[in-house]
Amino acid sequence: MKALLARRGATGETGGAAAVGRPDRIALATRVAAAVAVLGLIGVIVFGARWWMAGHGSDADIAAGRDDALVAATQIAVNLQTLDYATVDKGLDIWQSSATGPLLAEIQKNRLQYADQLRKVQTTSTAKVVDAALANLDLAGGKATAVASVDVSTTQNVNGTPSLPVTRQVRIQLELVRVPDTEWKAASATAVRS
Repeated sequence: MKALLARRGATGETGGAAAVGRPDRIALATRVAAAVAVLGLIGVIVFGARWWMAGHGSDADIAAGRDDALVAATQIAVNLQTLDYATVDKGLDIWQSSATGPLLAEIQKNRLQYADQLRKVQTTSTAKVVDAALANLDLAGGKATAVASVDVSTTQNVNGTPSLPVTRQVRIQLELVRVPDTEWKAASATAVRS
């Protein structure tokens, strides 16, 4: 009987291999699981802190400022390449609202000439930005340089009938200035030769 109990590990003796192996494996698995859990918790804390800092730190402010300048440059590029002879005054008002400094002064100085010329040739141009990028950004100084590639479709009204649209791609460099109400406007617009 004692032999049968010894084989099953039921005796009080600790010499059986089965009795020694199982508790050691369970203890080892418990330690490994605890170590993995601790490493996982550390990873969550580290990456969570980095994620939070990316959304709330100074880098987030720079990214938001860059995005604002790029969105403004894209809209300004469309505004300065879109004009309709039937609503020329409204179009020139949009030009003026997109400009500041020397560009605004030029538009104001030549406004009547632009309007008369457009009404005379009866053209309409619409713009669509293909791509735009900031080449330079100085958030502290409130300045940026943007380059935009714009498809401009132009039609001309001949004897009351609009012509087929002619599309050409224009590349524009815009010098942007942030005005006091935190809005970006163009101080200059220059055609870029390709």
